[in-house]
Amino acid sequence: MSAVLHRPRAENFDIVKEIFNGVLESHAGMRRQYHADDGDFITTSMKESAVFQASADDLRKRVGELAQLMNQYSVPFFSPRYIGHMCMEMSVPAIVGYLTTMLFNPNNVAFEASPITTLLELEVGQQLCTMLGYPANISTHDGDGEKITPWGHIACDGTVANMEASQSMWVARNLKYYPLALRSAIDEGMLGFVSDGLKVTPAGPADTQSKLLKDFSNWELLNIPAQEVLSLADRLHLEYGISSQFLQDALEPYLVQSAGKEKMFEKFGVDLNKPPQYLVSSTKHYSWPKSAALVGIGSDNCVRIPVDNLARIDISKLDALLKERLDKKQAVYAVVAIIGSTEEGVVDPLDEVIQLRDKYQAMGLTFIVHADAAWGGYFASMIRDPPAEAPRRWDDQVDEDGSRDFVPSITLRESTVKQFEALKGADSITIDPHKAGYIPYPAGALCYRDGRMRFLVTWTAPYLHDGSEGESIGVYGIEGSKPGAPAAAAYLHHQVIGLHKQGHGGLLGEVGWACRRLSSHWATLSDDLDDFIVVPFNPLVNDGDPIKEKEEKQFIRERIIAKSNEAVIADKEALDELCALGSDLNINAFACNFKINEKVNDDVEDANYLNSRVFDRLSMTKVSEQPQDIPLFLSSTVFGQAEYDECLRNYQRRMGLETDSRQDLFVLRNVVMSPFQGAGNYSNKIAELFKGVLQEEVQIVRDRATVKPETIWFNIFGREKIYLTNAPFFHKASGRNHLVLSADIAGPQGVVYKLLTDNDKMYRCKTLHEVTLDDIINQKQVDVVINGVNLIGHECVTLSNIQVVKERSLKSCYRDQQFSESCMPFYLFGTSQEQHIEHMLLRAPNVQISADRVQLDVQPPLSAAQLAKGVLLQINRPERALQPPAADNPPERMFRRGASFDVTIVDDTKPAVTHGPGLAAGGNQLAKGKVTLAGDVHVDWKDINTEDFARGLTRVTNSLEPEANMQTRSEWKEVVSAALRF
Repeated sequence: MSAVLHRPRAENFDIVKEIFNGVLESHAGMRRQYHADDGDFITTSMKESAVFQASADDLRKRVGELAQLMNQYSVPFFSPRYIGHMCMEMSVPAIVGYLTTMLFNPNNVAFEASPITTLLELEVGQQLCTMLGYPANISTHDGDGEKITPWGHIACDGTVANMEASQSMWVARNLKYYPLALRSAIDEGMLGFVSDGLKVTPAGPADTQSKLLKDFSNWELLNIPAQEVLSLADRLHLEYGISSQFLQDALEPYLVQSAGKEKMFEKFGVDLNKPPQYLVSSTKHYSWPKSAALVGIGSDNCVRIPVDNLARIDISKLDALLKERLDKKQAVYAVVAIIGSTEEGVVDPLDEVIQLRDKYQAMGLTFIVHADAAWGGYFASMIRDPPAEAPRRWDDQVDEDGSRDFVPSITLRESTVKQFEALKGADSITIDPHKAGYIPYPAGALCYRDGRMRFLVTWTAPYLHDGSEGESIGVYGIEGSKPGAPAAAAYLHHQVIGLHKQGHGGLLGEVGWACRRLSSHWATLSDDLDDFIVVPFNPLVNDGDPIKEKEEKQFIRERIIAKSNEAVIADKEALDELCALGSDLNINAFACNFKINEKVNDDVEDANYLNSRVFDRLSMTKVSEQPQDIPLFLSSTVFGQAEYDECLRNYQRRMGLETDSRQDLFVLRNVVMSPFQGAGNYSNKIAELFKGVLQEEVQIVRDRATVKPETIWFNIFGREKIYLTNAPFFHKASGRNHLVLSADIAGPQGVVYKLLTDNDKMYRCKTLHEVTLDDIINQKQVDVVINGVNLIGHECVTLSNIQVVKERSLKSCYRDQQFSESCMPFYLFGTSQEQHIEHMLLRAPNVQISADRVQLDVQPPLSAAQLAKGVLLQINRPERALQPPAADNPPERMFRRGASFDVTIVDDTKPAVTHGPGLAAGGNQLAKGKVTLAGDVHVDWKDINTEDFARGLTRVTNSLEPEANMQTRSEWKEVVSAALRF
């Protein structure tokens, strides 16, 4: 380990400096010797000139400024305190290889621009194929002596490296349609002369006999086995003497790249309602649906494969998906298994996916299997034996009383090893050297089990390429210009370190140890006395058994966390427990929750808020932030209901959260790429840093999630009969009820007040004392101060005879999943003389819209009883089209005095006090017509985020008319200040 990584405190700087100084000197010598008789172009006198000196000084200054900016504001990936994304310290060989090659700036798109780095890229591709388990020169299935050779290459830039899967998807599409193009060229083109001789073996059982291609049904054409398709070009050459150029010319008008899939669909009777599909694990990277869109498959045809409770492909559900497509004759391009998901570090059961491929090929449905090992591919080095001559780079180290010198190399779990052994059966594999390969960006890679697959994505005629060393590999795939430096960096790293157990695998073994060490902390960070819990996504061995789980946590604390690395290695029980912790690969996903009065919070939104606050504290989200002010770096992700389904609900149950509302979950994540986090007791330091931040944030979140007395504001509707609506909140428990109340206003000695009828403004009031909504409802009265009303020396008036017209909980579990696509719902209430509306807050974020004394023109007219009970008014336009509210299209623009809307009025079938989704649906239609906002309109933005809520209140404050009572303005500012304090 000592010379492999750059080291967090520049411990290997002298080595890097020495090596690179030698590289620079060698490079300078090469330049001087290259046709030395050309002479110098920059002379001594030019260097001594004032202009040259000024330019050099300016360069030094600018470089110094840039270095200072980078040093001050860059994320410290090199530090063991960074456990965020898949960004890491690069290896010394990779750094030197990259810098050495960068001096020449080779472009690997063409051989003449990169003769050395093209060969290095091809060599790296073969090294990766070997590490992943692809054997060279495999005999084909029919035993005719034909050999296939794997092939790999590095992607052209960061975008393509991140989306290498798109090329595999492109290959799968072209592979699926190649027989259709060949059949068209036979039926109506230049290849008619092979019609009566070209036989192909269709999909089916092992003893299936070959038959003439011209006799294949359309379904059979779409499901010819991959090896059969890939051998067609060679067979045409060998059996009919067809040249590469002739074959290209014959096929070009019919290939999907030229004709498009729609034309092929039409000719071969493919049902547009049942297009071929790509099946991908739900834990897929976001590049997959993007890739489907790019290659014309369409992201809707990138179908999610459900996962189990550990976020691995559910094989039984994949089997059902494939059976469904076979039954209705819907073709499948490929099935994608993830070998190291980027969110959870999960390895899918690739071996069982491959078994399904073989099973369905025998049944007539073919597809290729792609392994997305962009993150996990390099972990295959952990199961590869070193060559006999390889030096041992990970010698046994001695632990001196818990020093940082000893970091063990841990092995993969048996189930994970099984999947890496299965890689050799995948048709293609993506692997990113710039992730777990410790190579500088950009360096993604794609490997094919059968190298002939690459010819399916070329625009030249190398389908029968002679394999000469001078090939320009840029013709394959979607690549344009691409640097040769990453190929050289990968090559040098592979050569120096070695892609085996005693090389790169040993490094990842040490990193695995560090990851397991951190897993032990996330599993035990909280106990019964804490006011928070930390729940790893990967459960403990005794998860679900409270007594045994508590004992297991204590075992981890005493026998792992409290012990040195050497002591744990010597303790078989402790080592076995450590190996069972965490994910398949070096990622830990976990989430936090909090307790109130020793009860675990069950609101998903509040848990999300806690985790998001922790993430904000432990990441850089603003340009002005400096890394030295952040004690620890984590990353985050969101587990969506659509992707994780029952897996997510199971995790939420483990966290003590409700699951009926089907809400997404904000999750924290650490990616371990440094062995130094496992050195000495450094993982303990990381855990303590995290715990300190978590405890601070828990206090803030608990406060907002606790119902407590406070000043409450109400909007006042009407003059003849008084109605009230509160100012509700999504973001804190004290205001998570939306109320419509009726009341009387009584002053001192029971004097009944009537609000001024010559003032058409909507009055607002606030409670004189801090109370809760339940206090007001139970006592049916409350003392309030009304803004803009002179109480003639009295401090307050009393709202009495308070009755609930509507009470709806705003807890996240009771909200709708989507904004309405058919209407914008309001409560309609009042008397026959005065009617009022209040927007229903059914989903967050949202806007409270209160309109006093509207003009209602509907038929038939509503009765006094209906208005007193309250009904539902639906503005006939989709609320979803207006959400979320935005500063450039504020709701005040539409909901203003004088605005008129077409409406439908329906009966509210729910009781006065209720909760739950679907409240806007209502029952029987009561009337239709128009509503005009003839009176005052109050608009107030509501968000689940406190700061956004405060900004919304500021907007309301600033919009008050100049003649408004200054006391009112200060009161609203008081509310803003209170919100900002939370």
